[in-house]
Amino acid sequence: MLYAHRTSELKDADFQNPGSEYRAAPFWAWNNKLDAEELVWQIERLKELGFGGFHIHVRTGLATEYLSDEYMGVVRACVEKARAEGMLAWLYDEDRWPSGAGGGFVTAEPRYRIRHLLLTRFPYGTPGNVSGKRRNRATQCRTENGEFLAAFDVGLDKNGRLEGYRRIGEKEEARGIKLYAYAESALPVPWFNNQTYVNTLDPGAIGEFIRVTHDRYAEYFAKDFGGVIPAIFTDEPQFSQKETLRYARDDQDISLPWTVDLDKTYPRAWWTGCRNSSGNFPRGFPKSVTITMTTWPSVSPGPSQINAGPGARNTASCSRGT
Repeated sequence: MLYAHRTSELKDADFQNPGSEYRAAPFWAWNNKLDAEELVWQIERLKELGFGGFHIHVRTGLATEYLSDEYMGVVRACVEKARAEGMLAWLYDEDRWPSGAGGGFVTAEPRYRIRHLLLTRFPYGTPGNVSGKRRNRATQCRTENGEFLAAFDVGLDKNGRLEGYRRIGEKEEARGIKLYAYAESALPVPWFNNQTYVNTLDPGAIGEFIRVTHDRYAEYFAKDFGGVIPAIFTDEPQFSQKETLRYARDDQDISLPWTVDLDKTYPRAWWTGCRNSSGNFPRGFPKSVTITMTTWPSVSPGPSQINAGPGARNTASCSRGT
């Protein structure tokens, strides 16, 4: 991808004076009011130091509106300077990190916000049991803003091993441990400009991220994709982090990745739906291992769609992974 023009083996001269594509290209933090003249001067200094290009990397402190006309005009000035200097201008597709929220423009729409499954012994409305924390990134907490999905009666033996479980009603008494399952969304946090992270398991949400970010860059630079702009850097798209109980009879809340259509995508990989499962795990088999084995294939492909699916539409995307 990055060396498509090379048709011959590297020579000694290539090592003595490497081309821009073989030179370092640092993350170049944009964390203040952007001044095109200042940034062009900095590019000249990067050239003097032997760098082959730069990654434009928006960081905390940016005082120019992200993706605004003013912002894009400054990016254009830097791309043109890179062209004049024979350097490469790598784009970065997020305001800070991780990629997906589009600086909060995507998740201003509630249906695109990250979701999680809350498993708890305590039903909504239990006094003193709402976390109230507004966590950054993809670590979620109880929010009590969601939908009741199911309740389960879980039986453990004297050693804390799973004997079985059954689905019961929301108000029904359990013979063993009663677990409630709720589908919740995250709370807005300052890190995402007072919005939330995106639901990377929802193709519609990722499509909106592509429209807001990649298509915005394409309006200005489509002709330069694959040239002076070799790629757009996509940084660690995520889904809600998976939590586990500390021990079998632990009564803490835990959260797991979730999306609104998991009931549809899960059966395509496995033999039963999430809400209607009534069978038992093998006797004595650790519950946490079983759940991981049976849900992970449905969850894990989601974030990769940013790179392998619609995210690759305009230009190549480079990601540090998840």
